[in-house]
Amino acid sequence: MTQLENASAQARAPQALAETDLDEVAPRRYEAYLPEAWTALQGVHGGFVASLAVRAVTRTMADPARTLRAATFGFLRGVRPGPATFDVEQVRIGRSLATYHVSVAQGDGPPSVVGRMHLSPPWEGAEFSDVTHPALLAPPPGAQRFVIPGGRGHVHHLPTWLHPETTMFAGRAQARWMAWTRPTDPDRVDAEWLTMLGDYFPPAVTVRNTEPSRAVTIEYGIQIHTGAEPYPLEAGQYLACEMHATHAASGFAVEDGTIWAPDGTLIATVRQTRLAG
Repeated sequence: MTQLENASAQARAPQALAETDLDEVAPRRYEAYLPEAWTALQGVHGGFVASLAVRAVTRTMADPARTLRAATFGFLRGVRPGPATFDVEQVRIGRSLATYHVSVAQGDGPPSVVGRMHLSPPWEGAEFSDVTHPALLAPPPGAQRFVIPGGRGHVHHLPTWLHPETTMFAGRAQARWMAWTRPTDPDRVDAEWLTMLGDYFPPAVTVRNTEPSRAVTIEYGIQIHTGAEPYPLEAGQYLACEMHATHAASGFAVEDGTIWAPDGTLIATVRQTRLAG
C-alpha cells in the first residue's frame, strides 16, 4: 500500500453516488432521499443534487448514444436532507441534440434547483485547445489528504489530495484551488459523477481569503468534452482539478474550473457564479 493509499484508508468511509436510489414514481417524475452524509456548509451539496438531476434526465431519455455535453443549474434555495422530487421536461429531441429541463423540489415547496441539459452523440468537427494542462497531473509527494476536522461534510466521499499551496484561508495572492481525486467504487467517471465533481470543492476564494465568508453558488454550469462514458481511469490514477476565481465585484465572484485526465486530456470545464462577501 502506497503512502497516499494508507492515508486514504484512515479517512472516513466514503459514500458513492450509486448508493443513493432514484425511483421513478410517474412518467418523467423521480424521487430520492437526500442523505445527511452529503450535506455541505449550507444544506445538501448542490453538485450532488445536480448529479441526481442528470441521472433523472438520462433515464427519461433512455438513449445511451447521447451523453451529456452541457448543463446549467440554478440554485434557488437551500436543499435539506430528506425526500426530494425531480421533474423532467422534454424541450426538444432533434436528430442528434436533445434538450431537457429539470426542477427539484421538496414537499409542497417551490423548486429549489432548476436545470437545463443538452445531450448528444459526438460530432465530427474541429479539434483544438488553447487551454494548458496543469504542470502536475498526479499528486506530488507533498500533497495532503483533504479532510475536515471531525470527519463531517461531503468532501470526505472522494479520495482527494491538495496541492501544497492549496490551503484554506491562507491569504494567497490568487483564489486558485488545485487538487487530484478519483471516484469511489462503484462510481465511474461519467456525466453524473463529473457533474458532482465540478461543484465538489470548497470555493476557490477560500484560498485567497483569510477568514470564512459567504460563497454560496447561485449558478453552476458544466461542459463535458468527451463522448466516452464511462471515461477509463485505471487503479491508482487521479483526475487533476483546477478551480480559479478570476473576478469578484459587487458581492459576486466568477469561478472557472478544468478537469483533466492523467494523460493531459481536458475532460470537462465548469463555471460558477458565487456570492463573494
